Amino acid sequence: MSPTKVVIIVLILIGLIFVVFIARGAFRDEKPASDQSTAAKTRPPDWTKTIKGLFKSFQPSLELKQSVYTTNVDETIKPDPKHPFRTAKFHRSLTSGPATITFKPIGGSPLKDMKDPQVCDLPQTEDGVEDRDRCSIVAFKLGGTLEFRCTGNVPCRVTVEKD
Repeated sequence: MSPTKVVIIVLILIGLIFVVFIARGAFRDEKPASDQSTAAKTRPPDWTKTIKGLFKSFQPSLELKQSVYTTNVDETIKPDPKHPFRTAKFHRSLTSGPATITFKPIGGSPLKDMKDPQVCDLPQTEDGVEDRDRCSIVAFKLGGTLEFRCTGNVPCRVTVEKD
């Protein structure tokens, strides 16, 4: 036999073995335990927080009149044509009662996927939230109205986080 015929026979055998293993895996009913985990249960690696910290200086923050909210307040957010998106981050004290923060943008939300108005309930009740006592609101360049409400019988205290 010539060396070319030997190589062709070996390649055909490798191909047949490959097809057998693929067919066997395709008709298997049971799934490995690693496939049963969901993405919601996994957390991003810590180095992603470091990268986020590097770019914080480029993200404009929302300037508010108060740094701490303890009563019902309506605050007007002024337009800012230089910054299309400005972020305000809020933190509820552990001993504080529940609060609701609502941002109603002027002219509605320019983003299809963002709720209009944006509502932030503290403590948060959604699944998969890492810290239930923190939330953020994104204000758009046209401005809007920020409504802060204490929603429980216990006095509330929410602090605006400074970057």
